[in-house]
Amino acid sequence: METRNGLITFGLFVLLFAFSFVFCLDALSIPNNLYGVLALIGFVICITASLFNGIVARQNGEALGVWFSSYAVVVSIVFVWYLTRVGSAFKWW
Repeated sequence: METRNGLITFGLFVLLFAFSFVFCLDALSIPNNLYGVLALIGFVICITASLFNGIVARQNGEALGVWFSSYAVVVSIVFVWYLTRVGSAFKWW
């Protein structure tokens, strides 16, 4: 992956994360199942795609591999926070 393509991909992942975060906040404040499912799908796509791109970038020796891995960690933290909030809202624990 070239540096420019990697930066564009990283920017798209950040944009997807922003939309997913807004959807998760809206789903938590107003009981809207569609926004909750969209946020869940967005977070899962962000995590899996960034881990995949991070592994590919590291194999090619690119510096973007660290950025994609760091991004996956940040999204995973927010995803766990979202899952705990959803679990509390549904009184699963």
